Amino acid sequence: MKKLLFIILFLVLLTACSPSHVVIDWVDFMLINGKHYTGSQQLVISKQTLVKEKIGEVTFEVNEHVKNPKYKIKEGDAAYLSKGTDVYSIEGYPDHSIVAVKDKTKIHGYKLYRTDNAEPLDVKTMDKVQRIEVYMSDGAKPMKQLKILTGEEVKQFLKILEAGTVNSAYKPNTSNDPQMFDFVCYTAAPIAYRDTVFFDGKVYYWYSSGLTIIDDGIVNYLK
Repeated sequence: MKKLLFIILFLVLLTACSPSHVVIDWVDFMLINGKHYTGSQQLVISKQTLVKEKIGEVTFEVNEHVKNPKYKIKEGDAAYLSKGTDVYSIEGYPDHSIVAVKDKTKIHGYKLYRTDNAEPLDVKTMDKVQRIEVYMSDGAKPMKQLKILTGEEVKQFLKILEAGTVNSAYKPNTSNDPQMFDFVCYTAAPIAYRDTVFFDGKVYYWYSSGLTIIDDGIVNYLK
């Protein structure tokens, strides 16, 4: 009996460790025209008309078919994009360092992918912000547009963010999920920048060089 139990236990462990049960947490990548791209949650196309011609197509979705962690990425592979997904160029990026794929869950209907050498972009490097759109968010995507800030409101909003105090020691209240407010900064450029303000029930904060606590006055621009 003991021998039988040992054999059964061995078979269970063997099954659990078999390649068919390997789960790989892939980075959101794609390899198109010899360029390695990574999906961006921060970059947003300013308007749909800036998406131009098709430059490639996904031919294989790695996440659905590959269980070998030593798999070598090939041309046309993508982690989470289905076979047949079209890849488009963006006006202003002739080097294709930033490209677009259709995604109904994203602002203006496109998700952007960037190469490692694409020009970095964040709210601190964006001069001449003309408009800020504020959305209620679920953490993965904007859910509902709450406000559009222009003129002096833009200046005051950014001023509050910049005046925040880095406090990496602060531990947000985790008894409930924080409220999340995505804000998208638009300039005259084809690419806008998206970031998030959090509220844990007591404190408003965002992540700049670290967890940064911001003045409660930010609420006037979020709701």
